[in-house]
Formats: sequence, C-alpha cells, structure tokens
Amino acid sequence: MTAPWQTVTSAIAALLLLSQCTAKSPSESLEGKPRIQLMTSLPLVWGDDASMEMILSGESDPAPIYRYWQARYDIAAVDSLEKLAQDDPDIVILAQPRAMDPADLTILDAWVRLGGSVIIFTDPDLVWPSELPIADPRRPLASGLLSPLLGHWGLELVAAEKNRVAVDLSFDGYSFATRGIGKLVPLPDGADPDVRCKGSAADFIMQCSVGLGQASIIADADFLNAMFWPESARRSPQKSGAGRFVDSLVRDHFVADEKEK
Repeated sequence: MTAPWQTVTSAIAALLLLSQCTAKSPSESLEGKPRIQLMTSLPLVWGDDASMEMILSGESDPAPIYRYWQARYDIAAVDSLEKLAQDDPDIVILAQPRAMDPADLTILDAWVRLGGSVIIFTDPDLVWPSELPIADPRRPLASGLLSPLLGHWGLELVAAEKNRVAVDLSFDGYSFATRGIGKLVPLPDGADPDVRCKGSAADFIMQCSVGLGQASIIADADFLNAMFWPESARRSPQKSGAGRFVDSLVRDHFVADEKEK
C-alpha cells in the first residue's frame, strides 16, 4: 500500500510541474461539433462489465467521460482505421487502444502526415480496476502498445518511479486526479526530419508536428476513469476537470485544422 507521504509529495510535485503547461484555456463552446473517431480498450463506450445482451438491448451504461463526449462531439468508436482517409474525421483519439494492426498504424501515420490530427492517451501502467478475468478481451489494456508508432516519431513511453502513486494535476485551472503518470522521452537516434516534438509539463505531454499534421500525446489514461473524479463530476460530467482538459486538446486541434482549411 502506498504510504500517505508518498501520495502527498507526488501530488505537490505534479502540481508544481504540470501547472507550468502553457496551453491556453479553451472557451466552453466550439463552432460546430468536431467529428472524432475513437479507438480504445477502456470500458468507455458500453461501460464496465457490459454483456453482449446488455449492449444489444440498449441497457449498457456508457462511462461518464463518453457521455460527455457524445454531448459535445460527433464521436464514433471504431475498431479499424481502414477507412480513415475516406471518412477523414477532424480528429482521431487513441485512448489506450488495443494492439493495433501494422496496417492501421501505417494508415494513421500517413493520414497525420497529410494534415490529420490525433490525440493519444497511452499509459505505461494502467490502474483501472476490473472484475473481469485477466484473459477477458473486454479488460482494459494494462500497458500502452503504441511503441511502433511512437518510435517512428522518435519517442518512447516510460513509466515513472512509483507509478501507481496518486497525483493531482492542474492545467490552467482545470484540475483532475489520476493514479501515476508516465513520461515521453526522445529516443537517442531522434525521429525523421518531418517530425518535431516539444515536451511540456515534465514530459507528461508531447506536442508534435508530423508532416502537415499534428499529434498530442499524453502519458496517462487513468484520469479518464470517473472513479477518480469528485462525486459532483460523476453526476454531471461537464463539471469534470478531466473532461475539460480533453476539451482543451480537442479545441487546439480543431481550431488549427479549421485555420488550415
């Protein structure tokens, strides 16, 4: 069990480091709903422990963060990026996705380089309680498996020491809790000249230009879990600092994409 002093120390350190993030706070609305495709292993779309019968009958309960996204965005969960170029959404979100087919990784990389936008939440040591058996495919992926893509962009995801310690993060007034955070570090050999990444908030976030497109990479996914939110935010997800942090990322990508057009 984590000692209380470890939790407090880590929370203070995180606040001191991450409050230096320079992203601008978004306003509460966007002109139009961004079209988003989501790939995830997290129980966001159907909720925890949803059976096929519950899904087919409409009795499944989406996670609070997904209900929030449904209200704000034109969002669709997908299992493949085969039709990505054809669909051409405004943004792709990868939230601790399952091991992706090499073809999907190639499609995504090419799409971003031609001007696409991707937001990636990848956790080196996910702390997402589940009562499902270890081998059950519905369980969230315990560790991010995007090394081929990140490595292609000259980055490596690493776990922080004592990674499961509770931390409280703050970004321009949007505060939320999580269970440990990873880091994104540049590989010694670097990336190709078409990829330029800038780290912020103690390398918890990497903002990359990839060809003509852009990628925001965040070394955590636990903060999407409403069990770490205040009760008021679980009841009303629009009050969630975690949700509004994602809003800020979406806004940055969506506005940049609109300017390019």
